[in-house]
Amino acid sequence: MHLASQDIDDLELLTEAARAAGALALAHFRGAPRQWTKPDSTSVTEADIAVDAFLRERLMAARPAYGWLSEEHPDDGSRLRPGRRFIVDPIDGTRAFIDRGDEWVVSIAVAEGPAAVVGVLYNPVRDELWSARTGGGAYRNGVPLAVSHPAEAARARVVASRKALRQTGLSAPGFTPVQVFMKSLANRFANVAAGTVDGALATSGSADWDIAAALVLIEEAGGRVTDASGAPVRLNAGTLRHPPLVAAGEPLHASIVSAVGLSPARLQGKPQ
Repeated sequence: MHLASQDIDDLELLTEAARAAGALALAHFRGAPRQWTKPDSTSVTEADIAVDAFLRERLMAARPAYGWLSEEHPDDGSRLRPGRRFIVDPIDGTRAFIDRGDEWVVSIAVAEGPAAVVGVLYNPVRDELWSARTGGGAYRNGVPLAVSHPAEAARARVVASRKALRQTGLSAPGFTPVQVFMKSLANRFANVAAGTVDGALATSGSADWDIAAALVLIEEAGGRVTDASGAPVRLNAGTLRHPPLVAAGEPLHASIVSAVGLSPARLQGKPQ
């Protein structure tokens, strides 16, 4: 049974942990952290590893019965146990971190079954804390969030990579995509929750840790996140990778899904 009181306690835990992890990441950001390329051709830095280890020690000490899933730690199978699990991306937007950008975030979620129920993103460069829990609303630095509801799809601000826009046809007349691409997928989705942009798109390949916290933010802000066919997102499934995703409020979400008009299997590649 889902317990709101547990969500409240977990939100407090995640908030404190995210701020502390953000301070650790920021110390590395201001230095010259080592970086290398992982076997999947994505970038990683010693900051990612340090923050991941810090969060695992702190969170699992507080909730030893929870499962664990993170980008920088081998999948030990604990996420498959009944009950709750942490889903962590120690630095979402590592490329932005390496490039000295200011959009990367620490992303932490608690999931129960196939859904995230608590989510926190923290951007220490901007000192922005995004938080949400099921039934409790979504906030940025304590201010309530709400998705936008543009009257016309033609005026919608849809942020996505050029690759995603090209593949889906959203660069064609009918949409006016935001031209600045956000390297952090979690931050991109959070901006949908805030109404800063109207919608966001990700090509196939995003993982649970990329999106878990942001899913709660968007849903609690009144929006929807589905795959490109309109099917709901399920976490902790047989595969941790997802097909192309669409995030927006209604009726824009339905308009984007209709405009995509592609099978999710056709949009392949690294998450963008």
